Amino acid sequence: MSRRGFTLVEMLIAIAVLAILATLFFGGLNSVVEHTRRETTEIRVHTLGCKAAEVQLVKGFPPSVLEDLAPMLERPDWLSGGKFVDDWNRPLQYTVTGKQFRVWSCGADGVSGTADDIRYKNR
Repeated sequence: MSRRGFTLVEMLIAIAVLAILATLFFGGLNSVVEHTRRETTEIRVHTLGCKAAEVQLVKGFPPSVLEDLAPMLERPDWLSGGKFVDDWNRPLQYTVTGKQFRVWSCGADGVSGTADDIRYKNR
């Protein structure tokens, strides 16, 4: 007697193996996407911090708002609603106290003051 096709058990095993492989692939893909978002945001924060430091060197004080740097950068993809945004599409944070300034992103969790914040380090 010749056998044609697959049994139900064989089909279920094949589906389970494919589901496990898909989970591993998409889990790894999500990790790569988050890593890329973090790196892109680090570059944005560093670039904006360097430009703010440059303005401070020239004028003697940092810009009052981060958006004053927009004409210097010509990066419209970094702007959303007139604000510089990180790669999670959340506004970048900026504060000025006297001649000191801070530029940072709240990171993946969107909460300021947590371990995943991305900060510009003044040198």
